[in-house]
Amino acid sequence: MTRMTRTRTLIHLTVVVALAVAWLAVLPRPAGHASVPDPGRPAVRVLDYDLGDRAMTVGGFHALDRRGMPTEELAPIELTGRVYAPADAAGRGLPLVVVAHGSFWSCADEGAGTVEMGWPCRTPLTGIDSDRGYDRLGRTLAARGMVVVSVGANGVNAGELGDVADRARAKVVFRHLAMWRDLVELGTGPLVGAFRSARTGAAVTPDLDGAVDLRNVGLVGHSRGGRGMMWAAAEKNRGQVPEGVRIRAVFGLAAAGPPFMDKNVRRVQVTDTPLMTWSGTCDATGRDEYNRLARRRGNPVNIGITVHGANHNNLNTRWAAGGGAGGEDDAYHPAGRPGRCSDGFSDETSRTLGPRAERTVATTYVRAFLARYLQHDRSFDAILRGRTHPVAGLTQVDVRRYRAADVATGNDRTTRP
Repeated sequence: MTRMTRTRTLIHLTVVVALAVAWLAVLPRPAGHASVPDPGRPAVRVLDYDLGDRAMTVGGFHALDRRGMPTEELAPIELTGRVYAPADAAGRGLPLVVVAHGSFWSCADEGAGTVEMGWPCRTPLTGIDSDRGYDRLGRTLAARGMVVVSVGANGVNAGELGDVADRARAKVVFRHLAMWRDLVELGTGPLVGAFRSARTGAAVTPDLDGAVDLRNVGLVGHSRGGRGMMWAAAEKNRGQVPEGVRIRAVFGLAAAGPPFMDKNVRRVQVTDTPLMTWSGTCDATGRDEYNRLARRRGNPVNIGITVHGANHNNLNTRWAAGGGAGGEDDAYHPAGRPGRCSDGFSDETSRTLGPRAERTVATTYVRAFLARYLQHDRSFDAILRGRTHPVAGLTQVDVRRYRAADVATGNDRTTRP
């Protein structure tokens, strides 16, 4: 065997071994197999807290009766959170990301497969854990060096609709932020002694002293939760953000559009906080309304993406088909077009993306945006400008950056890379 032949053989064997190791790494582990920590991936701890179904109310936000009419009673709202944090978060002053789900059924009897809108739930129904539907996103951001809190809003979903509900969603987020500020900065407040292991349910006492920097907060909202996050990030409402908290970025995942575009827009107009939105071609909810509102005020970081084949419910594992009672594939699938979908309004169809692939795409772009604007990592600039396409093997993602509107000429100056 010549030296050149031996060299080529060694290279070939090295490649084969590397591919085999990579393949084995992604294979599912047998049941009961002890997981071995990956030294290249930081350990993530998952915790829960639940302060009760009637932990708070919001002034002016009322419960509904059985006919769907507002009552005189303020709507009871829960304070629950699922937390994803690096195991060594204490003392690191990490960014804090709050995730808010949108409007879905609040209660379910999983055995009977029935759902109901009401709060608190009537026996035998139990609360639907929509806040636990973003697990992959939470784990990914925590491994990246952020603390993530996905909060519940079943009480908001069961109450009044409209602008008052947007305010209620934001107020719930503000209450969680205030509790986290007291916990990590002062060691006080209702979160002290409130944590349980998400895996075992056992009470735990995590060391979170100084774990997060409340002046470096990111917001992610899905559906109606997205509209609530726009309310929370709007300049008009900045005086209601808890003292010591600074919102640095907001991402709307198929955020429900504002019920108005030409009046009262300031309550959801994000003027100077970095903004990014997601819309799916097979999703009737969520377009670029918030980008257009932000452009009117010259928001310098204003990005929108369109994800081909994405529907609405797949962004939350609990809402997706097979996720439990009430879950469904909410895309429109035209007859005679297997594997295709649309938003139900357009004749144009896309190849159906599928739930796991859709959550991979969402995680990729949310991580890129928050890493850039909470951690100042410019290595994600090419993704956010649409110059590189990290999920091209899954689907097409169109990236738009919105420049300030030229009011005199009417030129919206929306640009593509």
